[in-house]
Amino acid sequence: MAKNRKSAGALIDDYETSGKLTAEEAQALRKAPQWVISFSDIASFLGGAVIFVGLVWIVIALIQDLSQEAIDAALFIASAATAALAYWLIKKGGRIAVLGECVIAVSTTAFAIGIGVLLDILSVHEDYIVIIAALAALLIGIAVSFRTAFIGTIIIVAATQPFMAGIISEYLADTSAAPLVFVLSGTALIWYSLRNIGLQFVARGAGAVSIMFAAIGFSTWENSIWHPIVGLVIAALLFAYGASQLHLEIVAAGGFSFTVATGVLAGRLFDSTLAQGISVIGVGALIVFTSIAISRKGNAVT
Repeated sequence: MAKNRKSAGALIDDYETSGKLTAEEAQALRKAPQWVISFSDIASFLGGAVIFVGLVWIVIALIQDLSQEAIDAALFIASAATAALAYWLIKKGGRIAVLGECVIAVSTTAFAIGIGVLLDILSVHEDYIVIIAALAALLIGIAVSFRTAFIGTIIIVAATQPFMAGIISEYLADTSAAPLVFVLSGTALIWYSLRNIGLQFVARGAGAVSIMFAAIGFSTWENSIWHPIVGLVIAALLFAYGASQLHLEIVAAGGFSFTVATGVLAGRLFDSTLAQGISVIGVGALIVFTSIAISRKGNAVT
């Protein structure tokens, strides 16, 4: 865990005490909001989202009466045209770039669907269609994530889960290993959130939720004891990482999955409801006493 890490408030207090900040400057920093988004920025995001829906609507209206081959060609043409438009809008900069990022979403959606339709025409198995189409969108998201403020991360998060679901459906359907695939996708999202991308907290939160569901899903799979034990380990690692990095969303996901896995394990170890409750309390008390012992050694997370 992080050693002697301090909160922003504690650092401000230290700087004020040492004379690096005046009392007025320190008070201004304490009162300053963590996030400041102007009304015009919010309106730009909302307008871009509405335009995105409208563009998708128009594309659907134009292609609904065409043959499958014509639809596929139209999707690829629309994808290329909107990609060019998005590049031009983003290059303009400013608030118009927000619209450009929304157009990227249209282009990526059209391309991924076009890939799926093409594979369907070629009679590819439906699970492979999902995997390949989601992978195409995922690669586009990764490619644009370092050059966009938000849409790259959103595409990555949106494409990751269908990609993993396709893999599970094709290779791991009805097996206990299926939930563990989401540990891999969740870990990948958290790792990627450490890169210099927009909306890092979205990728981090999505990764934490994926691992949380994986831990709970694996813990409740079949009526065995070792499944919830593995779920506990996964949840504990998630919780410990979130605590060490001071990411509340990861701490919450890890804590919730740990609590559920503990309850599942207690239910499978003991027939008595009283014994189950006592054992859960014992685990909670052990965690509390361990954290106190660590804090007394100077390793508290602040």
